Amino acid sequence: MATAQFSGLASGIDSASLIQALVDSRNKTNEIRRADIDFLESENEALDELNTKILALNDLLDKFRTANGGGVSKKSSSSDSSVATAAVSSAANNAAFTVTATSVASTATASYNDAYALTTTAFAANAVGTQTIGVDIGTGADLVSVDVDITSATTVQEYVDAFNANSNASGRAVASIVNVGTTATPSYRVVVASLKEGTELGTIAFDVPTSGAGFGGNSDLQTRTTDQATNAVFSVSGITGTITRSTNAVSDVFSGVTLQMSKVGTADITVSDDADTTGDLFQEIVDGYNDIVEFVAENDQISRTEEGGEIVNTFGSLAKTRLDNEFLARVRLAISEADAPSGTSVTSFSELGISTNRDGTLAFDLDAFKTKLSGDPVGATELFRNFADSAAGISGFLYEYTKFDGFIDVSQEANNTQIESLNDKIEALERNTDTMRRGLEAQFARLETITARFQATQAQLSGILAGLG
Repeated sequence: MATAQFSGLASGIDSASLIQALVDSRNKTNEIRRADIDFLESENEALDELNTKILALNDLLDKFRTANGGGVSKKSSSSDSSVATAAVSSAANNAAFTVTATSVASTATASYNDAYALTTTAFAANAVGTQTIGVDIGTGADLVSVDVDITSATTVQEYVDAFNANSNASGRAVASIVNVGTTATPSYRVVVASLKEGTELGTIAFDVPTSGAGFGGNSDLQTRTTDQATNAVFSVSGITGTITRSTNAVSDVFSGVTLQMSKVGTADITVSDDADTTGDLFQEIVDGYNDIVEFVAENDQISRTEEGGEIVNTFGSLAKTRLDNEFLARVRLAISEADAPSGTSVTSFSELGISTNRDGTLAFDLDAFKTKLSGDPVGATELFRNFADSAAGISGFLYEYTKFDGFIDVSQEANNTQIESLNDKIEALERNTDTMRRGLEAQFARLETITARFQATQAQLSGILAGLG
């Protein structure tokens, strides 16, 4: 029996699988783009960490810059630390001198001689009307007046509170109530103390109305006891005359030296090189640099693996940028170029026990460093400053990497622009894929309809042909 056949229009086409296969093929492009985004974000994170490490190295080197008085660290000693000591910076010159203190700077303390049984007792019971009780703190241009208005009803506690609340008293003087009696039989006094040393800022003077004018002829507040503020007065061997300062911390006599006076007497002060501290500081610099070298090496790695017969390369976070390696090359160049023209036995870092290992890290012989430094502190200081001046601070090359719009910032912004572009492409492809999916689904739906019609026609024709047979 003859039958009608329509080639290529069989039913049972798995259109969903065909469409999904096409979608999956397009999605592979976006998977690659998302992997690129992940890598760019990891690179930015690694650059952030590199930036932090460079800033830390800059802070360590900054101490050695000429502008900061950098160089070989100094130390001081005193023959009598109870009389005077010295704090020194690397800007100090080696020296030995004698300090003789004839007076030390002090604050002033003063009190009214009036005694009170209670803090709620009237401060000046015989005050006539309103009286202004004035206390002058300091002298000349530094003088401030603390004025408090009282009446015969103002209590001791109220006066003290009003004094301390006065803005002119802030940071300059304080009033308090002191019991000079016993717990059972108290005898309170009002005490005023200046807070600044020296006569210019610490002197106390009272401005109290006279007995007749303010207190009806009575003796309220008329007698007082004052232990006046004093200046530091001292002499230094080799300097003619005495030196007077308003503070016991004197930093303007010797460059890089702050003398601290404690009491009257004599002390021999010595300032000398401190190889131990300098070595420790430079060890921190070496460690900071080596930390960067190791970080870069770890993030520059490229690993190769085989997956399904294919070789796959996995890149470390910094493996696709040259910025990190250019930075290390810049540091190595600065180390090799640093010199000390005035040095005798120290003219380069290699002469201070610093060398480069095969992995790029620095080797540091601390004992050799201290020995060489002690033999030529002038050369060492010049070498340190030469290197630090070229590397640290806003004029150093480290700043070129860490500043706004610096090398790291520009690199990260370029990555962010690329990430934004990739995200736009991903979204565009996803929209296009959705449109394609809907179009294919509609086409296959129409195809199924047409196929069903052909199959129906085929069945009819087959029936007719069978009837003719």
